[in-house]
Amino acid sequence: MERTDDPFRRGELVTLREFDSAAEPLGRVVAVSADGDRAEVAWQRYPGHGAQVTVEPTIMLRRVHESEMDPEPGPE
Repeated sequence: MERTDDPFRRGELVTLREFDSAAEPLGRVVAVSADGDRAEVAWQRYPGHGAQVTVEPTIMLRRVHESEMDPEPGPE
């Protein structure tokens, strides 16, 4: 995988590149290392890691556009 020239920024919505399904994890960038090689991600949807902050290599992350998100289920 190639490194992107467009660095990640705090607050961006991301997922892990290894997932390619509706079950992909979803998180927001909390911080990025000075060299841009690592990012702290607060996971909103990641089985076993929910509400957890992890440090991920940025090469393993991809941005998620808002249009890719599933609508939240409404109250029944």
